[in-house]
Amino acid sequence: MTLSDQPYVNIIGTLGLFFALAACGGDSGSGSSALVNAPSSPPPPPPPSSVTFAATGGLCDGTAGWQAIPNDGLDDTAAITTSLQEAASKGDTLTIPEGTYNIDDPAGVSVTIQNKDFAIVATGAVFLAGPNVNSDIIDFDATSGSFSDYCGGETLVNIDWTGGELDISKTHLSGTVPQGGSVGGTSVGTPTASTTDGLSFRGATGGTNPRAKVDNVTIKDLTIVAAPITPGNRTAYLANPETAPAIDSESDTWRNAGGDSGVFVMGAGSALIENSKFFGIRDASIYMSAAPYDASLGGNYNMKNNFFYGGFDGIATKRGAQRITMDGNVFVNVVRALAVESLAGPLRSTNDQTSERIVDPVVITNNVLNGTQRGIQVESANNVTISDNIIRNHGSRVSMQNNPVRYTRYEGIVIEGATNGTVSDNQIIGVDGGRADASTTVGITIGRHDGITRSIPSSNITISANNIFTDLDSNIEQ
Repeated sequence: MTLSDQPYVNIIGTLGLFFALAACGGDSGSGSSALVNAPSSPPPPPPPSSVTFAATGGLCDGTAGWQAIPNDGLDDTAAITTSLQEAASKGDTLTIPEGTYNIDDPAGVSVTIQNKDFAIVATGAVFLAGPNVNSDIIDFDATSGSFSDYCGGETLVNIDWTGGELDISKTHLSGTVPQGGSVGGTSVGTPTASTTDGLSFRGATGGTNPRAKVDNVTIKDLTIVAAPITPGNRTAYLANPETAPAIDSESDTWRNAGGDSGVFVMGAGSALIENSKFFGIRDASIYMSAAPYDASLGGNYNMKNNFFYGGFDGIATKRGAQRITMDGNVFVNVVRALAVESLAGPLRSTNDQTSERIVDPVVITNNVLNGTQRGIQVESANNVTISDNIIRNHGSRVSMQNNPVRYTRYEGIVIEGATNGTVSDNQIIGVDGGRADASTTVGITIGRHDGITRSIPSSNITISANNIFTDLDSNIEQ
């Protein structure tokens, strides 16, 4: 019997990117014997190993295989790494079988981006990250090896990820996750790693002379869980997220989360993240960044129709990433929902910035926010449009306490150091009835940004008369 004649193939060994393949089952004689002696009742389901399948072709062509065995409770880090690396090296679409897979190696799953487009389809797959993980859980990274002769070259690639659930609630915390008195302590992990993001794509190499490798990243229908959300709250939220009230839960908040950000994208030529769900993320649920040492690498970032529950940051774009769109997203019980953040001050030395990075343009439209402390924040930007957003329950209790978690008051829209902007057709609605403590609620604030070399004022910002303010202490402050 040839390898292609067999219904199930199991990969039994790997060394880097060189694979030894072995076929499950016996020769044709043993197969015939099994048929003769088969019982009249339906045969039992195949063993877990039968859902694995072999790679074909050479190291840099052909199809990728899948080595990890689902639902066996064992650490699958090495097998997942090999399989994803095959997809990147061969330029294949890899469909991951349904089931639960465990990632518990301290280094997580790390894949080097090569020179071919590839796609991962993870619908029905659940990845559980364990307490030993002290790095990004699944990371696709442009390195010097991305440009080598081995499946390398100068080609810009496109990467797609569809479906799946990634649970990072048990992993270590990152040492860079905000943990000061304004943010609170942790009940999970040890903050020793520089980053413990859930799913990350670093589309440009690091250092002071970065090189671009990724043209586009597309992420759809992904779920990331960082805090142990109760099934009841998860069901209630997803049943009707656009009208759901802010849910006051002490177990589902980012304060009980493991890990760092949910999805991290840096240095891609463009990216689309849509129809994904994030529960209790401790840092930013979606973190989109330009390359630290080259602001021209990273932009055209579009985040739309995503759902966020119980997190600290919802969507944050940083380090001057250009051409930002945030549209049709829903946030419940999130400290800060949407932010275009300069990071000039706290990370100036690591970014090697000598001047302010001005983001141009910024479009934030059609988002629904329920129970946030700072709804929309835009810093250091030009050509800003903020319209048709709904901010409900403004001033409600968020993240287990009765006063602001990070800011001194509740603010719906904050614009600092921006030029040429329009704020129109937004609704900012104060909490109906009782308010969290005696905190101040403000609808729209226009102010200055403390830049790298100077304080940057906001100018030419038009606040339309058709914005609606309800039950706030102050509607507009400039």
